[in-house]
Amino acid sequence: MTTAYLPPPRRGPLISALRSVDDFTSWLLYGYETWLVAVLKAVPLFLFMYFLIFYIPNYVYYGMTLYVLDFSKDVGFLVANLVGGGNFTALIVMALWAQAARGRHGFFWSLIRYLVFAQYLLTIFVLIPFMTFNLGGGSFVPPAFPFQALVLGAVAAGLGAMSAVYLWFEFRRVTRREAVAASDAALLAAGR
Repeated sequence: MTTAYLPPPRRGPLISALRSVDDFTSWLLYGYETWLVAVLKAVPLFLFMYFLIFYIPNYVYYGMTLYVLDFSKDVGFLVANLVGGGNFTALIVMALWAQAARGRHGFFWSLIRYLVFAQYLLTIFVLIPFMTFNLGGGSFVPPAFPFQALVLGAVAAGLGAMSAVYLWFEFRRVTRREAVAASDAALLAAGR
């Protein structure tokens, strides 16, 4: 005897984790939010844009003129502006594809959400601690690792970890509340 209904395929822990990350990123990008969630999303986004538009061209300029190559300041300025323009274009493309992935399913759309999630983690665990490390007087070129710069970088990484954990718990709380509301609405509709 055959049946038209097949049991769902077994999902391993990796698939379950990927689905959770996809759902979390969808909520992070498109869900409603409290003011604290909005701040925890907007500040890393702003600092990511700041890093891409200002830090990277600045490093390119100093690499072209001082540390790696010995070009003139004019050449360094032109190359840094070209890199900054390319980074600005990349930001626009990332914003457009994140909005295009809204509500869509499939491998490519999930891949976009995974990339957004990876970019968020990179920002809160690497870029923000690096920028606060620089703010404290630390530098990789020329090497300078003062104690206060290392402490500031470690504090920023810890705060980034706390914000990621808070966002995960807020996501779980909101989705649990929405699931209960949907279940109650289904029970009410079935009772009519």
